[in-house]
Amino acid sequence: MDSLVKLVGMRIKEIRKSKKMTQDELAEKSGLQTSYLAGVERGDRNITLQTLEKIIVGLNEVPANIFSFESLDINEGHFEKKELITLLLNLIQNKNETEIRLILNIATDVFNTYKGN
Repeated sequence: MDSLVKLVGMRIKEIRKSKKMTQDELAEKSGLQTSYLAGVERGDRNITLQTLEKIIVGLNEVPANIFSFESLDINEGHFEKKELITLLLNLIQNKNETEIRLILNIATDVFNTYKGN
């Protein structure tokens, strides 16, 4: 569950930055302390649904977008192996069986290529 808390926090930060908002601005619009919001964005705070709703309103965002993790930058080194697996599963969860098989075949080819080197 810690990985979901971290993913949601990172997504909140990503949306906030895309809207060119500072933590202070979002905290004010959400009725939260800036330090509390910073902890949420780092994944250090396990927030309630009421707090999440305040943040969503402050961002003027659709709730479902908070749980859309496809665009998170996985190369920043923020993620541990378990969290990367969660991201991968989230990415393929809504794909059909044919697409999942294609992804699996591509991954197998990539791993076999690296194993050969």
